[in-house]
Amino acid sequence: MDTILIQSFSLLEESESSGIPETTGSLLVPDPDSEYGYKAREMPESFGTTLTEEEFSEITSSYQAINNVALSNYLSFLLAFTASICLVYLLKQFLKPRLDRFKWAAHLFLAVLFFTLFKYRWWIRLPRGLYYLFPVMEVILLLAVIYLAYRGKFSKKVYAAVTFEAVFGLCQALYTYGQLFFKEISSYLELPPNSEIFRLYSYVKDPASSIHASETVNIYFDWEKCLMLFLACAALVLSVRKLARMGERDTEGIPRSELYFLLMPSFAANVYSIFTGAAYFLVSNSVFVDWATWDDPLQSMTLYFMIPFLAVASLLCILYAYGIYQKLVSYVEEKQRAVILENQVNQMQRHIKEIEELYTGIRSMRHDMQNCLFDIKSLLAAQGIDVEEEDSELAGYFSGIGTALNTLNYSIHTGNPVTDVVLNGKARRAKDRGIQFDSEFRFPKDFGIDAFDLSIILNNSLDNALEACETLLEKDSEAKAYIKIRSYCKSNMFLMELENSCDGLVIEAGNGAALRTRKEDTVQHGLGYQTILRCAKKYYGGAEYTCSGPMFQLTVMLQKAGPDD
Repeated sequence: MDTILIQSFSLLEESESSGIPETTGSLLVPDPDSEYGYKAREMPESFGTTLTEEEFSEITSSYQAINNVALSNYLSFLLAFTASICLVYLLKQFLKPRLDRFKWAAHLFLAVLFFTLFKYRWWIRLPRGLYYLFPVMEVILLLAVIYLAYRGKFSKKVYAAVTFEAVFGLCQALYTYGQLFFKEISSYLELPPNSEIFRLYSYVKDPASSIHASETVNIYFDWEKCLMLFLACAALVLSVRKLARMGERDTEGIPRSELYFLLMPSFAANVYSIFTGAAYFLVSNSVFVDWATWDDPLQSMTLYFMIPFLAVASLLCILYAYGIYQKLVSYVEEKQRAVILENQVNQMQRHIKEIEELYTGIRSMRHDMQNCLFDIKSLLAAQGIDVEEEDSELAGYFSGIGTALNTLNYSIHTGNPVTDVVLNGKARRAKDRGIQFDSEFRFPKDFGIDAFDLSIILNNSLDNALEACETLLEKDSEAKAYIKIRSYCKSNMFLMELENSCDGLVIEAGNGAALRTRKEDTVQHGLGYQTILRCAKKYYGGAEYTCSGPMFQLTVMLQKAGPDD
């Protein structure tokens, strides 16, 4: 723009003791090679005298001015806005709000409150010596708000407040020092100012609101700040999302010793963000940087690069520390569950072995009792006593004994006493609860499959099916509850299919590879499907389940054992 541009005037006051000539001073005049469009020039002698307010207004009103405004000035609220939304989301995953009926209103109110705190934190007046310790006060304020607004273990509230403050501080350091790094690159490459090559919009300001005859406002795209603002917001969103996804698995609080371990990287990150905030005025001063780096552009770029790099490294330490903690907790839980599972399997094997021996004895005793009854009837008939007479007490007595012996006879025969005991026991339980039970299961004799392993699969799968049918009947007593089990062999594969009615609600684990119990005790329960998988993998097989509306279907595949297995 070919106009005379004057941004400001330096007025000299008459002072006998100053020792400065009246001609000393400077004016800001147009300069297309400078970043802001003007440069300082020595003040003419005509301006060496003292000007009154009316003379100053008369002179300045005849000049035109240019005001270059960066786009980042209008977008500076985005980091605080993103932080407020992310904090509400993180707390929603970690804790439960105290107001269950007005969740959305409470979350909206907290988002506005957090945005006000993050955006206008400088409104809070602190002593000059404590200004840079504001993040500590901010943690206390966040913890107080979280404590009043959310329910849950206090340890999780402390972790959420301290960790989020650390993440937010690191993202601020990334934004602040990243733009200095890119500006240093632009200076090293001798690129023209952003106000000249990235002008987005221009307008003339109302002369009534300006001391100049006319003031042109140019809005330009400062790519360094805008880029780092976007990257800082993205880093904040991704970090909070990572923490929230890991926090979903936590139902209990964090033990004290483990809390100290988790807070160590967050504490270090808060100290780092406080230090970088205090050092910003030094690092952003080109004179200090030139002195510290011996006026070497490459060293200054290294300095500007290392500060945001350390911020990113600290951020990763916070995330991976919590990830390692989650893995340790999962490992301990899995180890406990494995011990419980092994004990259950061992107890079940001993119990099944005892049942097998008892079942063999009962069958032998039943056979002997039937022979004894036949002999008694024959002896009584030889003495002329009719035991078949319908109205005689002796006939009724023998009939009762025969009925009792028939109850010892199993209705389901699989070809193995162990699986006979399991299926008949589950069939009686289903009959007692009004559940239809159909079995077409046959034990694979020539497949080298241990009857104990197969009985473990049957026990767990049928227990889950009975529990699902009982839950369905509790919700709807008129519902059709049924269990169907069948098996067949195909080539070297043995397949078992179990179908049962259910209420259509299936709770899966986080990875979708296992079922979860509906009981509160997740350590003692919810092991059935894992036990089935463990036994199936022993025979190089597997298990799959599908749930379609009111029907649940489980398929277990086992391979025929070879001679070396």
